[in-house]
Amino acid sequence: MKKIKQYLYIILPVILIQVLLITACSGPSSESNTPTPSPTETQTPGDTPTPTPDETAGPAQTPGDTDPPVTTLEDFALIYKEFRIEMNQNINEIINALGEPLGIFEAPSCAFDGIDRIFSYPGLQIHTYPAGDSDFIHTMSLRDDSTGTIEGIYLGDSLLLMLRAYGDDYELEFGMYTFTRGLTTLSFLVEDEVIESITYGFLIDN
Repeated sequence: MKKIKQYLYIILPVILIQVLLITACSGPSSESNTPTPSPTETQTPGDTPTPTPDETAGPAQTPGDTDPPVTTLEDFALIYKEFRIEMNQNINEIINALGEPLGIFEAPSCAFDGIDRIFSYPGLQIHTYPAGDSDFIHTMSLRDDSTGTIEGIYLGDSLLLMLRAYGDDYELEFGMYTFTRGLTTLSFLVEDEVIESITYGFLIDN
């Protein structure tokens, strides 16, 4: 019975997200296995140092816009197959590092001008939002215990282990423990003191 509950906690959020994306916005949805085209490369002046990943995160700035929010090394991130994935990172960097995803779910975005996408990798789902000609990460969900957080917490671990790793500075609502660092969140859904889901989020101000 417990295995059935754990499976439902893993699969139901995916189904719910896909249904909401389809029903909340007008227009057809589509399934695509073609990766997003790589963005056009830009050159920096000769004496300008190469920007760090933190400086390149987020949508490109257009005239009249304020500087887009960016994450820092102090924000929550994930190490997946030895590659660091950060919130608000361009999805093309992930595809270039990890290869084509198992699948891509698409639906018209309710909050942004363009298409929301869900990229599926083994044990990981990455949700993106559109900005300009690119897609940027706003949510990641661990789907099994093959990958854990940088702090060493996995699906199926105990509430006690989670609290030892992250402390007591959290918000609790309906069994969901949410920790915040900078512009990122890390949420653990706990039932019977066992972690049932792990989700990373980016605090987008649109």
